[in-house]
Amino acid sequence: MSSKIKRSYIREILDVIDDDYISFAGGLPNEELFPKKQIQEATVKALENTKSLQYSSSYGLETLRKKIASFYCDKLDFPTNEEEILITSGSQQAFDIILKAIDTKIIVEEPSYLGALASFRVLNKKINSFSKISSLNALLDNKSCLYLISDFQNPSTSSYNCTQRQVLSKMINKNCSFLIEDGAYTFLDFENNFKTPISKNVEKSFHLGSFSKIVAPGLRVGWIRAKKSLIDKLLFIKESLDLHTATLNQMIFDEYLNRNNLFEHIEFINANYQEKMNFMADCLVKYIPSFKFERPKGGMFIYGKLNCDTMNLANIALKQKLAIVPAEVFYLNKKSNEIRLNFTNSTYGEIEDGIKILANILKEIKKEKRSIFLTIFDSLKAG
Repeated sequence: MSSKIKRSYIREILDVIDDDYISFAGGLPNEELFPKKQIQEATVKALENTKSLQYSSSYGLETLRKKIASFYCDKLDFPTNEEEILITSGSQQAFDIILKAIDTKIIVEEPSYLGALASFRVLNKKINSFSKISSLNALLDNKSCLYLISDFQNPSTSSYNCTQRQVLSKMINKNCSFLIEDGAYTFLDFENNFKTPISKNVEKSFHLGSFSKIVAPGLRVGWIRAKKSLIDKLLFIKESLDLHTATLNQMIFDEYLNRNNLFEHIEFINANYQEKMNFMADCLVKYIPSFKFERPKGGMFIYGKLNCDTMNLANIALKQKLAIVPAEVFYLNKKSNEIRLNFTNSTYGEIEDGIKILANILKEIKKEKRSIFLTIFDSLKAG
């Protein structure tokens, strides 16, 4: 199996690019918005307690779990207590924990998050896909687990509306299936109108959350929200992987939340991201009018279509020190003429320069195609 497993396309790109590159590739938050001073203060406070450097509970720090549970109760209309929260080393670890605890096939909506697909493949899970909710019912059964990103999907940026959420929850319950609902972008709503997760109405559900997109990813603290009976099943797997998530990192976030209003910070992030998204969208309209896309209402990406081979486009762009992601990598086995562009981690100048580079490459590709066409046409005329 190991010979068939490839590294993440995006992680490979991030490993080779440097500060000379403009990167629209990774899902990186804006470093300028990290609450550095507040994190420093929280770290100093956490280190006053020597238990911050000690082993701790596999479930996670109880006071932090209570705070996370309150997010669900107060912001997502999803009654939750601390016993229904398991702290993880980033939400990426959640895939490994859950899928080692339940023996199921996986169903994903295409296109889908590359990191999830990589986890499913490494665990040698059978993966099926769907593109329309209407076709999903035929795939679900009591041996399946559906993976969804319900808000501002990576890469497509779309979200499920209230009707779709109801349809999905009924369908999942009817087939006695599991649900893994990825909430990485739930709070990155430009209007700060947070939707209730599908998981609220699904019997066998796991809702994944993380501080990575809303505070800072480097501390690697995420969580799984599930019924206590399911959390208890996951605990044995969590213990086998790392015993517990780093105590110091948990206590830093706990102290940060004691001292700061997280949702004021989230509103600040969302205002910044909406401005950057609109700036990138305006640049795309101005310099690449052939790019077909809709402005997202949240998240970290713009996703759209071009009339060319976008894998080839990405390779050419990389040689010109611009990193983009062709959508082909988000499908199980399908070519695509779509691309995903991250707008959060670039300056306004970098955004405009990067879109100009992309526009010039597309012009050259168009000229090359026309030249090949004329050569063939002339040879046919001569014949």
